Amino acid sequence: MSPKRKTKTDFKIKLLLLALAVIIVTVMYALDYFNIVNYERVFSHIGLSDANKAVDGDFSVHYIDVGQGDCELIVSKDKTVLIDSGEYENAPEVISYIQSLGITKLDYVIGTHPHSDHIGGLPEIIQSFDIGKVIAPKVSGKMTPTTKTYINFLNAVKDKGLKLTPATVGEEYQLDENTVLKILAPLNDYDSLNNYSIVCMVTHGENKFLFMGDAEKESETDLLEKNADIDADVLKAGHHGSNSSSTMKFLSAVSPLYSVVSVGADNSYNHPSEKAIQRILKYSKDIYRTDLQGTIVCTSDGKNISFEFEKEG
Repeated sequence: MSPKRKTKTDFKIKLLLLALAVIIVTVMYALDYFNIVNYERVFSHIGLSDANKAVDGDFSVHYIDVGQGDCELIVSKDKTVLIDSGEYENAPEVISYIQSLGITKLDYVIGTHPHSDHIGGLPEIIQSFDIGKVIAPKVSGKMTPTTKTYINFLNAVKDKGLKLTPATVGEEYQLDENTVLKILAPLNDYDSLNNYSIVCMVTHGENKFLFMGDAEKESETDLLEKNADIDADVLKAGHHGSNSSSTMKFLSAVSPLYSVVSVGADNSYNHPSEKAIQRILKYSKDIYRTDLQGTIVCTSDGKNISFEFEKEG
């Protein structure tokens, strides 16, 4: 082959490769733009992203859809926190979701209270990840459950070589230089396990996120009487939006811009309560629900908050 012909052939090959690269980039952009492919998750699967990197921001909260239950994953630059897990049968999907983000360690696992729709999946999750601390409320002797769910939870912690860390009001956990988690409740002994729920506030820069577990009116009243700092940008409403939670006085103190209700579609409890929803709407400009939007992801840069949804609803 003459040098002239070889040069022309090389040029054609380079031109073809350039055109192919342009097509690939255009297709990838289109897939990402229309949310057909999440490249952050793809890259994490093949080890090209930081295991504890917040998705699309400095900080993210993933309100994972587990049906009629609770499960929230908090991802900061340095540490991760899992609050509850849903039922036992939700564990595989929660594990898969966490792994899809490239996360291999849960620095803090919080079981808000010993009900199966909150801790049922934790034993399998605890066995599946490197775990830092497992935090749970200290329940009075007469209220300590003897259910299989609770025993499995305790055994999983023990089998992992860990001990339960009791929730201590006022205790703070530094997640990174700009993010802190603070335990606010439970403040007293109660006749309901729901009110033993760990209530915690996560502050990231100027943004604040309040997590209520299944806390009801009694716990809300105690928080108000203690003058707890509960003002927040985003509220994870207590007890799946039940009418026994989210009282007017409490909502007035929280004054959330946004509220999230973790609830299952067509559940037998008729959650969320329409009365509670109407109360919340007096303070929140938007309410997001896992039965309608699926998994809800909230991201923050410390000043601005944005939401993404698994589905439109």
